[in-house]
Amino acid sequence: MNFGRSFLKARSKFGLEQKEAAKELGISAAFLSKIENNKQKPSIDLILKAADFYGVKPGFFFEGQEEINLDSLYSVKNKEFIYDLDKMTDEELSDKYKIQIDGKELTLSELKGIMAYVRSLRSMEK
Repeated sequence: MNFGRSFLKARSKFGLEQKEAAKELGISAAFLSKIENNKQKPSIDLILKAADFYGVKPGFFFEGQEEINLDSLYSVKNKEFIYDLDKMTDEELSDKYKIQIDGKELTLSELKGIMAYVRSLRSMEK
């Protein structure tokens, strides 16, 4: 995924230097540079913090990302999980499933951020 372009675009809109933006986001300028150069991926917590700071929706940082075809998830094996996504709270999902991205289990905070993003996409479809 290419988050770098989105982080750079948001920072440029405000005319901030990397050092200034990094300070506001609570990270080092070196780490922000790695994100903007696609050498490091931001956490969901950082995406949410950046969205709040720059006054954009979290989805801004996902624009232009490769979309996932959800139709392929509707196999018999995944029907219960998909049903649970709509019916369970984030906490219940976290307790029932061990959801991983890049081999690392999501924290509850990360899961909440992802679910907030999914819910915002769904609300725009209505």
